Amino acid sequence: MLRSMQSRRSFLASLAAIPFMAISGARAQAPAMISRPGSGYRFMPAGPVFAAGAVAEPGYEVVHALLARWLPLEQGYALVETHLKSLGRPMQALCGMQLRLPRQLSAEEFSGFNAPYVAQLEDWDLVYQGLNPISRTNVSPAVNAPRAPSLHAFSYTVAAEREAATFTMSGMTERGPGTSVIALGDVSPQGMQRKLAHVISVVTGRLAELGFDWDNATHVELYAAEEIPGAMATLAAKAGGALPRGVRWHYGRPPVIGLEVELEARAVAREVIVGG
Repeated sequence: MLRSMQSRRSFLASLAAIPFMAISGARAQAPAMISRPGSGYRFMPAGPVFAAGAVAEPGYEVVHALLARWLPLEQGYALVETHLKSLGRPMQALCGMQLRLPRQLSAEEFSGFNAPYVAQLEDWDLVYQGLNPISRTNVSPAVNAPRAPSLHAFSYTVAAEREAATFTMSGMTERGPGTSVIALGDVSPQGMQRKLAHVISVVTGRLAELGFDWDNATHVELYAAEEIPGAMATLAAKAGGALPRGVRWHYGRPPVIGLEVELEARAVAREVIVGG
């Protein structure tokens, strides 16, 4: 049943009560990077659901694996296990997950979705010192959404074949200072431009925290379903160092109702296609 406009406004206003870390992973002060033994990377903690980002240790590099077709999570998890085993890599080499959802979720639904996901990471013995080392991006496609939560891609480390610094990070949304949301409920061209400018700014900050800038990124992935006039010009002005390698625009939204823009960047040694 469709929400009334009044109830939707009330719901959007209630987003202010959602813990900031649960949506964007932003922090007032970046914590120190932590080396995860046996993983080939060090990670920046963010919270129990995901890490802020991960950087390959010397002698290792990050590889991005893109699924040929989305798989429901249980099948996707099995694919991750099989793929890493085939490479002789432990589960601890996993450093990033990109998921697709059937629809945007309420805050309560999102918390419910996160619980079994974190349990899976615990089953894989990935949680380290009570911290989640895996970066994550969740997106609700605006068209052709999966019927069930699905795996889109994942990242992991392997022994380096060349000297190049590589990293991955969690997607970031238009959550603002404190518990605010930039241009809350405003999907006008001006509102979307404000959201995009803010998200670029926070991703720029995250890159710096990880020890990188836009010039280092091999992948930039933008998620939005509303029109953003001048989006590419804005990216060129603020993140131009990454544009020679292009931008992937996914027609979708962040996982929680009321959020409209998500952005992530990574630097990988290789991208491979996995699955049938």
